[in-house]
Amino acid sequence: MSELNKRLIALSVSDAPDRARLGFPQREIDRAVLTICTALVRAGAEIGYGGNLDPNGYTFKIFRHLAGAYAGMRETPFHHFIPEPVARNTTYEHLHEALNEGRGVVQTKIARGDAFFNARLGGGGIRLDGRVVQNDAQLTAWFAEVPYALTTHAYSTARRKMAECCDARVIIGGKMGILADPLDIYDGAMPGIVEEAILALEAGKPLIVLGAFGGATRDIAIALGLLDQACKVPRTQQHVSYASAIKRIASLARCIPNEFHEELSNIADDDRSEQTAFQATSLIKKWLGNISVKQ
Repeated sequence: MSELNKRLIALSVSDAPDRARLGFPQREIDRAVLTICTALVRAGAEIGYGGNLDPNGYTFKIFRHLAGAYAGMRETPFHHFIPEPVARNTTYEHLHEALNEGRGVVQTKIARGDAFFNARLGGGGIRLDGRVVQNDAQLTAWFAEVPYALTTHAYSTARRKMAECCDARVIIGGKMGILADPLDIYDGAMPGIVEEAILALEAGKPLIVLGAFGGATRDIAIALGLLDQACKVPRTQQHVSYASAIKRIASLARCIPNEFHEELSNIADDDRSEQTAFQATSLIKKWLGNISVKQ
């Protein structure tokens, strides 16, 4: 039995505003993400991803990759967690199409209030745990059963609940709140990748930081002492909440076990997809094993 059998490894990924400045085309980031997924699934792990339903986004890229490589080998290697603000703005038809495409490969969970609910096709519609909805009105009514939460709070709640389900997290890229870049706007109190990294560290769970590819992840690696300060990419003015979030990350550097610091640093500075995927998978095994021994 694999050391990562049935372990749920969360993957946090989004485009980095400084990616081009570091010399990485989008295809290199895609390659790194899918190579990490392949290495983890081959080791017996399952992948958890919190994202939207954009057919061109990472949610679909990951599960299409897993479907092509692992369909029929075992059940649901990919777990898709949909935050409440995303789900509330999704039509019944769009959700139905996504569930249909991911059938057999993806286990979908939708956030509502302070909990995630399983979502799958069944009963002539979409089954949300024990409830079946068949149109937009019924989907809207299902959400209306709990108070509407502010977007910032709803995203934080979904990230916290997802963090509780996962055994480890891998991060790459991430928004940075650069005010001059209209595409670099994040939802929530801080960039999602930063908040997810904080939740992993605070819970004492393994955190793999792929800092070579830029974005908030690179700043996280610097804050944790995994990359030198000289690795920081110059940028213009950022959202005020970004600096405080990175400062909070720095305060959690003590959560990284000393025996893994050198390996984490090597991974954070490596842009070779296959090598990084192998090292990251190996380190997660050792880190989780170390936690089990201490427990």
